[in-house]
Amino acid sequence: MLITYRPEYSPPWVGEPHVTTLTLNRLSHKLAAQLAVKVTGGKALPKEVLGQIVVKTDGVPLFVEELTKTVLESGLLEERGDSYELSGPLPSLAIPSTLHDSLMARLDRLAPIKETAQIGACIGRNFTHELMAAISPLAEPRLTQALDQLVQSQLIFQQGAAPAATYTFKHALIRDAAYQSLLKSKRHQYHAKIAQALVERFSDIAETQPEVAAHHFEQSS
Repeated sequence: MLITYRPEYSPPWVGEPHVTTLTLNRLSHKLAAQLAVKVTGGKALPKEVLGQIVVKTDGVPLFVEELTKTVLESGLLEERGDSYELSGPLPSLAIPSTLHDSLMARLDRLAPIKETAQIGACIGRNFTHELMAAISPLAEPRLTQALDQLVQSQLIFQQGAAPAATYTFKHALIRDAAYQSLLKSKRHQYHAKIAQALVERFSDIAETQPEVAAHHFEQSS
């Protein structure tokens, strides 16, 4: 059995003879650079861009991945054979300094489908296509297209085929970034719609998991 936990947690099984503890440290600069190049599909990045990615991500793997994708989507680079080159001078502050800023930059560039990510974030880390369809203002097939774009951007993962598909945000921090980008009034509206849909159209969930419906009712006020 493999169990992961954050440093602030003190598990009771540490020290047991059948337990081996492995400490996962931050990535070295070399490993962070290798991960960034993996995200580009093996295409080399300009040294100044790669250097900023390595320094600003401070060895956090998720940040390395997301910041590299942010740079690739930013329009700062041009693809030239097996490498990328800057399309012009690298502006100061062009590369976000925090994971949250990086995630928000990626969501903002997905403006047409950003609302779909935000609704999904209100539902939770995991959500179904059916519940999303009951909340989203998008009708089919536009909703499926929006979800497909989020999957292609690797912000969410998909299991199964629509309309029976289920989706999961790649990381809780991605879900949090999408959720926090909403005005409180908008969050309340979405939670109210989700709660109403659970009671009226997904009564099996409301009956077997009443705490889920209760959560959305609470967040709607």
